[in-house]
Amino acid sequence: MEIYVNSTIITAVLFIGFLFTLIMVGSYGFTHKRDSTLNRFFLAKCLQIIAVSLMVFRGDIPDVLSIWLANIALYAGTSLEVAALVNLQGYLRPKMRLIYIYVTIIGIMGFSILFIFDSTETVRIAYYSFLTAILLSPVCLVGFRSSSLLMKVVSLLYGVGLTFSIVRGFSSFFIPIQSFTLYNPGVLQLVVLLSFYVLSNLMNLAFLLLMKEKVDRELVILANQDDLTGVLNRRAFTRSAEEFVRHNEKGMQHSFLLFDVDHFKQINDTYGHLAGDQVLQDMSTTIQGQLTDKDLFGRYGGDEFAILLVDKGIEASNRFTEQLISSLHSTKSTVPYQVSIGITTFETSTLEELYACCDEALYEAKKAGRNQFKRW
Repeated sequence: MEIYVNSTIITAVLFIGFLFTLIMVGSYGFTHKRDSTLNRFFLAKCLQIIAVSLMVFRGDIPDVLSIWLANIALYAGTSLEVAALVNLQGYLRPKMRLIYIYVTIIGIMGFSILFIFDSTETVRIAYYSFLTAILLSPVCLVGFRSSSLLMKVVSLLYGVGLTFSIVRGFSSFFIPIQSFTLYNPGVLQLVVLLSFYVLSNLMNLAFLLLMKEKVDRELVILANQDDLTGVLNRRAFTRSAEEFVRHNEKGMQHSFLLFDVDHFKQINDTYGHLAGDQVLQDMSTTIQGQLTDKDLFGRYGGDEFAILLVDKGIEASNRFTEQLISSLHSTKSTVPYQVSIGITTFETSTLEELYACCDEALYEAKKAGRNQFKRW
């Protein structure tokens, strides 16, 4: 039995799917107008809707609209959609963005030249298929490098689209064109259009879920990170440190450091609070470069900071602290500063006890002339 579905009907359904996504993204974007990633995706959906709208009327309107403009809009929309996804994962670097713009422009120009000088549909299908495969490839590469399981699934979906594009491009030279045009009634038309419909809507849904995942990730960072310095805030530091101290293995030595900037109030009064903020930022950046992934670094408040050095006993923590003080002397900060540090090494203890011991040692370092550390 011959299966026949009017391509106009399926294309119209596809249009409705794009329109629904556009409404959802537009509603969300109304309150996030400065989100460049969301704006890219919104524009991509607009272009895809234009393309699908023109395809619906193929045969009733000039080919320059239903073929050339429709394919250009769909191609540009795909380019923007992929750019939005790659940017969502933080991989759309300036150099990559520039390359992608060139690929998009060259692709549009190439398709335009083919349309003007060679109206053979076989060549157009092959050219467009290979171009689409090139456009989709960055999502597949980013998906393999991403730690997000959702992004890996998305890259798999785009990989299916990429594979189909390559197969369609090569096969168009060897199989009759009637098998590849989406306007030829038959089983293949139904399968291709429905697959395109399902994949498109899955990708739209995936983008919205990835946006939510990104927002959730940012909220976690905001809840745990100090706004000024980028280190752990007090709540996040104490929670992590308490958990570590509570489950520390016997026989393992670790060290706890408590420190602040000497005469920090004087720095603020002399140079201004902006300079004081820059001092804290410079100090935090310098110290972070000397810590391991296991160490904890947090801001208790004001100019008071703490470090939990994992698996560093007395000698190792002394060397670390001496190096820390030395490195702070050689920073490129416009305002000179120095720190005083209280330090203690422990096997079993509580965070409250560690803080009290280091606070006392810090006081002794201040009494002894500052710009040094004292051990409890």
